[in-house]
Amino acid sequence: MARLVAIADAHLGRAHYQAVDEQGLNQREADFTAAWHRSVQAALDLNPDAVLVLGDLFDAPRPTYRAFREGARGLRRLADAGVPTLAISGNHDTPRLRESGAPYAVLADAFPALRFVYRGAYEPVDLLPGVRVHAVPQCAGADEVKLEIGRAAEARSSDHLNLLIAHIAVTVLSRRYTYGDVGELEVDLATLDAGFDRVLLGHFHNFAQVAPNAWYPGSTDSFSFKDLPQEGEPPVKGVLSLDTGSGQVRHHPVPGGRPLLSYRLDAFDLSVPEIHQAAAGLAAPGQTDGAVVRLFVNRARPEARRLLDRRQVAEVFPGALVVTVLVEVAEEEQAAQLAAQPVANLADEWDRYLASVPIEGYDRERLAGMGRAVLQRVEEEAR
Repeated sequence: MARLVAIADAHLGRAHYQAVDEQGLNQREADFTAAWHRSVQAALDLNPDAVLVLGDLFDAPRPTYRAFREGARGLRRLADAGVPTLAISGNHDTPRLRESGAPYAVLADAFPALRFVYRGAYEPVDLLPGVRVHAVPQCAGADEVKLEIGRAAEARSSDHLNLLIAHIAVTVLSRRYTYGDVGELEVDLATLDAGFDRVLLGHFHNFAQVAPNAWYPGSTDSFSFKDLPQEGEPPVKGVLSLDTGSGQVRHHPVPGGRPLLSYRLDAFDLSVPEIHQAAAGLAAPGQTDGAVVRLFVNRARPEARRLLDRRQVAEVFPGALVVTVLVEVAEEEQAAQLAAQPVANLADEWDRYLASVPIEGYDRERLAGMGRAVLQRVEEEAR
């Protein structure tokens, strides 16, 4: 009997908002770093026989020096503890062009005792006696990742526990565990239903069980309000453990993340000064210290969108890291807006624009990918 612990989607180097810490570093980047180290400590506290890192250790295929150093520090702790560790690459930390080099290649040189699977193809890893890990990293496309999962299924061992790990989005009936970001590889559940004993996945940022034998651990820190737990999900981020004897998978919360708090104010028939006054009574003393806050001002008069001083409203949430104020106007104006031509999401609009203009001397696909990544991040932060 052995215990494996899985950590997913640390996204080191991720930066949100403009707030900085006492060292002048982006505060959200520092948060993601702290969450990674908390998760490594939580894994070690579980006395694991092995650790799995399920992709997107970094937020970009060319991580900053700081991000790379912090990732290596966490891996060094696992190596120094003598814990067998296997890491696969994800869509964020895999370069589009293989010849440009991969951060995992450097890590593989630096930590020869750890295993890194990042070359776009399936690799079997007998990580522990009696456990065969079928590791499928980020691949060139959805067809390729399906092919590699098929190869993994063919390599199952009759005298091992067969564990598939991959960094993919999964569609389950009407539920899609997807984000639509650059390089995302989406497969349906039937692709995973290939005789594996257990399946552990990276990519989706909330804890989720997507099949009787398949789980997402979720990311180590929250990206946006979209990461708030749904009904039946754990209240905080965490790591997963797999008992190879019983096959039991458990979620282990790792507290310490920055709170995300939402408030709603029904502003029907309120003047702008009255909206300011009403907002001041929404949060209890100390409740918003260090939090990322969003305020929905609903059913406001049309002029409120223009006249409401969002900076003044933000001051009624003392200690908050950042406050976003979203004003929804009254129904009559809302109806007029709905009658207008609907606008696709920003990333789709970017693709449409780029297709309409001539581009000479530049890599159109690379420009498209860079633009989509930026716009998707803007939309994600606005949610």
